[in-house]
Amino acid sequence: MNAAARLVHQGVLTRQYLLMMSLTKRQMAVFMLATAVLLSALATIYITHVSRLLHANYERSLFEQDRLHVENGQLLLERSAWMMQGRIQQLAENKLGMVVPDTKSVVIIQE
Repeated sequence: MNAAARLVHQGVLTRQYLLMMSLTKRQMAVFMLATAVLLSALATIYITHVSRLLHANYERSLFEQDRLHVENGQLLLERSAWMMQGRIQQLAENKLGMVVPDTKSVVIIQE
């Protein structure tokens, strides 16, 4: 026989004592409501925290998007500067020794 059963058998833990120690329906309802309020408060805190983190990530992404948009515009300007006809002709003449052919040396082949 275990200790609790022995105590009940000996009369130390009588039925009246056990009833007195147990929670009434009203106390149980109050306990359940308090637990629900506490859990609701903790859930609200957690959701607020997650919402703030997501908003911070969103703002960071918008800032990064703006920065990349500006950089893309700068790169497009740089590409157009590198591809200007005058610059290409100058590089061809200076570095490669190419010249614009005169009209007498151009031969047109017809099919």
